[in-house]
Amino acid sequence: MENLNQANEAIYHALEKLLEISKDDTMSDQQRKAIYDVIDDIEKARHTLYELKNEMRTQQA
Repeated sequence: MENLNQANEAIYHALEKLLEISKDDTMSDQQRKAIYDVIDDIEKARHTLYELKNEMRTQQA
């Protein structure tokens, strides 16, 4: 379970970095959209990890 927590934390930090990068004024709208698409994909992966963690908790109970 600790590995899932570490993965979730790493994903969260990656999302924070991407959001910070997306604030760059020199970035084109196309580049910003590409970053937001990646953010969406990463958020889906993070949600999947959350669901996996819940399933593991249920199985352990």
